[in-house]
Amino acid sequence: MRIALKKIVAATLLAGSGVAMAAGFGFLADSPMGKFNEDDLKLMNGAIDQALTAPEIGARTSWSNARTGSSGEVTPQRVFERKGRPCRDVKIVNRHKTLEASGIYTMCRDDGRWKLAE
Repeated sequence: MRIALKKIVAATLLAGSGVAMAAGFGFLADSPMGKFNEDDLKLMNGAIDQALTAPEIGARTSWSNARTGSSGEVTPQRVFERKGRPCRDVKIVNRHKTLEASGIYTMCRDDGRWKLAE
C-alpha cells in the first residue's frame, strides 16, 4: 500500500470481529468501510493517492464499485507544512449502499510516503 492508511485499513479488516471490538474499532462494523471488500479498499486508496498528488485544491477524485455498491470521493482541502514536512488535509467520503460517512484527515509526507498524521 503506497499510502500509510494502515490504521484505517487494519481497523476495517478487523471490523465486526471480536478483535476489532476489543481494540475499540467496533464502530467500523456499521460504517461503509466496515463493509468494503479488498477491491473497494484498492479503489479508495487509489483515489486517495490521486488526491494527495493532485496539483489543484478542491479537485474531487471519485471511485465506485458497481459489484458491491460501494463508492466515494476524495477532495484535497488544504496544503501546508508541519515540522518541515509537506502535508494535506483531504476530505474522504465513503458509501456502501445506503450507508455514508465522511471526514477530513491530515496526511503528511514522511520518508517518501504519505502517512496519516497523528
